[in-house]
Amino acid sequence: MPFHPERELRTVLADGTPLLLRSLRPEDRDDVAAAFRRLSPDALYFRFWARFREVNPRLVEQICSPDQKDHVGWAILHETRDDIPCVAGASLWRLKDDPQAAEVSFTVADEFQGRGLGTLLLAVLWEHALSLGIRRMVGYVLRENLVMRAWWSSLGATEITEVETQRHRVATLILDESLLEKSSAADHLRARLAWVRSGMEAPA
Repeated sequence: MPFHPERELRTVLADGTPLLLRSLRPEDRDDVAAAFRRLSPDALYFRFWARFREVNPRLVEQICSPDQKDHVGWAILHETRDDIPCVAGASLWRLKDDPQAAEVSFTVADEFQGRGLGTLLLAVLWEHALSLGIRRMVGYVLRENLVMRAWWSSLGATEITEVETQRHRVATLILDESLLEKSSAADHLRARLAWVRSGMEAPA
């Protein structure tokens, strides 16, 4: 199935919130930086494993400069609220020593957490990754981030750690729908995968 990184996809949450899903662009730098500043201290810590208020501008520049080959980035934007710079975003980075695998990371604004946006981003990253020959997603998750670890597990990701005292776990998800768990989280992902595919197949 063809995948179009330039395609914009629209959806509506259960409460009527209209959202736009699209690839990140260099001109998104200021909005992404502002979105990181709006995160709670705990949300920032779980995303970057450190406590600070201002994300390094060079990192923001990298996040917003996907090459659509080894680095992919997607954002979810609120279509009617200019005061919310970015509702959620996710990035994928191909591993240099394993080109069929990629590290992924997710960020969701505090007030939008628990509403399925992580699954929506995972679905579009999944399809984008497959189009690039990537077959496995790898997530590095802090040991105390129980919510994220439980989410990965509910999808069927394996979790390992080389040393028990490490502060993080490594979750690996194979991009094969037949291997997904029988769970509500996996069912939600399957539905979102079908939605992304339908959006990619629709006329531009």
